[in-house]
Amino acid sequence: MPVSQKVHKIELRDLQSVLRKKLGNSISVVNYNVEPLLQPGENYGSSIFKVHAIITRGEGKEERLDLVAKMMPATDFQREIFCSSLTFRKEIFLYDTLIPAYKDLEREFGVEEEELFDIVPEFFGSRLSMIPNREIDEDAVILLQNLKAQGYYMADRREGLDLEHAKVAVSNLARFHALGIAMKLHKPSFFEIVKSQATLIEQQEGEWNYVECVKTFQKIFRNDAEISKYQDQIDRGLMQDVVKITNELPPEPWSTIVHADFWINNFMFKNNPLTGKVVSIKFVDFQNFLYLTVTRELAVCLVSNSSADVMENHFNELIDHYYGNFIQILKRMQCDVGQFSRDKFDERLAIDAFKIFPFLPFSIKIMTDDVKRSSNSSDVREVFHNIRVNDQFLQKMRKCVEKFDEMNWFQDREG
Repeated sequence: MPVSQKVHKIELRDLQSVLRKKLGNSISVVNYNVEPLLQPGENYGSSIFKVHAIITRGEGKEERLDLVAKMMPATDFQREIFCSSLTFRKEIFLYDTLIPAYKDLEREFGVEEEELFDIVPEFFGSRLSMIPNREIDEDAVILLQNLKAQGYYMADRREGLDLEHAKVAVSNLARFHALGIAMKLHKPSFFEIVKSQATLIEQQEGEWNYVECVKTFQKIFRNDAEISKYQDQIDRGLMQDVVKITNELPPEPWSTIVHADFWINNFMFKNNPLTGKVVSIKFVDFQNFLYLTVTRELAVCLVSNSSADVMENHFNELIDHYYGNFIQILKRMQCDVGQFSRDKFDERLAIDAFKIFPFLPFSIKIMTDDVKRSSNSSDVREVFHNIRVNDQFLQKMRKCVEKFDEMNWFQDREG
């Protein structure tokens, strides 16, 4: 049955009750205003607003809070596609439970407070509904620090990451992965709880015709002189059983909690104002986190987020950079690194790179899309059902297929 195209009004109400869970009952919200944080077409899985709030603490002076309110998407179609009732709970669990647990684990192994893995924006509380015992409704919200107000910025999703930004991204991704593996090894009982939260989103029947989309991509690739040279390899990659890939149990020891949506819009950088060098990165949008191999996420990160220069001249350097940081963190967390040898890592990366290829055209299409769409339901459906590509899509796909061929990643090593 087709999903309703109704568009809901999303409005942030009763900010004070949410903030009091984090800041205490002495705080009062004097006033606040709300406006969209992102342009249409930059996010589909939720409604995201920037919030300027004036608060007081008891009899204290007025203070300003710059927040981001993450709320339900506006259409029923989006809620079905992104399974909002599940993903909201997942993301709350990560901010409220998992990231603090990673910091506690680091403290156990002697990491100083100023060196703890501070990878997410500050969490200011959440709610699923204003009505007691209701599962989730229009008032569901996650409140986070507004990183843009702190000087953070997003890289250009169409250009991709240069070497400096790419190194910062992959080194911190390596630390995130390594801490997850350390948690799995040192706190197995707690990690089982974490795994239970890393639930896969099930697509609704009839809402996604993968085969028809692939046929359209194949036609586009055959009509491009550069890409068509690799048509046999591309067809072999695209025609994999994506249901099998999606549902298979991830192999050990390479599996842990991964972001699972680690593309350029989901992390933000901050520069030193004097040197202009990147000094910090934050990860956002964790509603899709999964229990999966670290190498699968790394493969997606490398080929999706890298600039043309990085793809051509620094690709292997980034792989080395990731692996070095990954092993360094495991050693600091007193994990046995013997099972994570470089040859086994390279073998696993090659296996997982092939597995992620069927999903690349879809993600690269979104990354290179230059159409600013409204938030109405029909336009959101169009993003997911129609294949319209531009020159930037083709340029990025050319780099991807060339790199896959160069790395010998167009092989099913498990088949």
